Amino acid sequence: MKGKLAALAASAVVLSGCTSINFSVDGLLAAPKLTSEQSEIHEALIKAVGNNLTLKYPKNGANRSAYVIADIDDEPGDEALVFYEYTGSETNDDGLRVNLLDKDADGRWQSVREIAGAGTDVDKVIITPMGTDNHTNVLVGYQTLSGEEKALEIYSYRSGDFKRIGTSSYSVLETFDINSDGSNELVTVRRQTNTETGLTTSTASLLTLNKGEDEEGKPTDVVTLTQSIDMCDNVSSYARAVTGRVADGRNALYIDAVDGEGNLHTEMVYYRYSALQNPMQIRSEKLIPECTRPAGYYAADIDGDGIIEIPVTRPLAGYENSQPEDQQLLTSWTQYTDFYELTEKFAGYYAVSDGYTMIFPSRWTDKVTVKKDPITNETVFYKFEGDVNAEMTELMRIAVVPKTQAEEFTFSGYQLITSAGQLDYLVLLPTNKREQLILTIDEVTNNLYVIES
Repeated sequence: MKGKLAALAASAVVLSGCTSINFSVDGLLAAPKLTSEQSEIHEALIKAVGNNLTLKYPKNGANRSAYVIADIDDEPGDEALVFYEYTGSETNDDGLRVNLLDKDADGRWQSVREIAGAGTDVDKVIITPMGTDNHTNVLVGYQTLSGEEKALEIYSYRSGDFKRIGTSSYSVLETFDINSDGSNELVTVRRQTNTETGLTTSTASLLTLNKGEDEEGKPTDVVTLTQSIDMCDNVSSYARAVTGRVADGRNALYIDAVDGEGNLHTEMVYYRYSALQNPMQIRSEKLIPECTRPAGYYAADIDGDGIIEIPVTRPLAGYENSQPEDQQLLTSWTQYTDFYELTEKFAGYYAVSDGYTMIFPSRWTDKVTVKKDPITNETVFYKFEGDVNAEMTELMRIAVVPKTQAEEFTFSGYQLITSAGQLDYLVLLPTNKREQLILTIDEVTNNLYVIES
């Protein structure tokens, strides 16, 4: 079995759709066959604006369809948002559009209003209750030609009136109840470059919705920038953001930033003492070097308790003097605690490309190292006895394979630990159990965590 290649299978997506629309190339993988409801919405859309359309699919976030169906007004029943751009030489209406459709008294879909979007592609669509009355609003992030900052537009649908109520820009955009007041707030991180000095700085801002009046004096939601704080310097981009809790229970936004050398570090934005705080920026000289690590090591909720762990890496036994590209790393999964500390919760090997972490039991500390099998690409755990290049006692090997190949491995003595999507995670333990460092199958099961990407 060691000669078998534990390769990951690429899955193919078969696409189909309605002939009266076009699918943009960058949206093909997200362009499934329309449901009956989407078909009804589509027919109402082309009746209102014509059929020379190219659907635009959000590239990120939970809503990945060009047809977003949700209840966004103050009446029962769902509404639909459709994102598209016009095609064909007979139209001069360039640019991306968002169209709101609702059902009439007879239950038929009809277009309420079309609004021009602020960019060339849809980055993400967030449907969330916000404000003092928890009215549902629509936040759409648009990718722009500049490619750096994205454009944000906030839409509201009240009493049959669909309109834009606020705009901003962002590199990071998330909505959650950051101050635990029972209502979601909007948190953005923006990057600004000083044209004179060329220096780029970043700011995290808290935006809230409040009741106000529009230009005609009608009641409306008003977007208010409540406060802002500085983020860390030397950031070239932001790779990922995730919401979760801090160890003391506060809600927080964890942001993995890419520095000028291509490494990651994590920053946090939470609400304390009636203000936003970023403890990683406040004590950046202490905390940022501590949590700086290679690309791919993202902060994550490893054990599903809602608290986000921040990875801290160091070379595994035997790799201390190796070149960085040749090193295998031990990952400490830490939690931020008061007084600006990163406290280790557990430590082990993080197989970044395979999407799992294997936590080391205490008896493995400083006694176990890891090598990749160059033939099978499996992760192999060894008893370390001074030289990682010498012959070592094998303690365990883990294979990550498509479900269609798992039977071949189980037939050869591998045991299934867990599954995620179309992948199975299997382990092969030595039959000779005299070595005390060899784990039981229960220990492996309890210490292997699949990390969602």
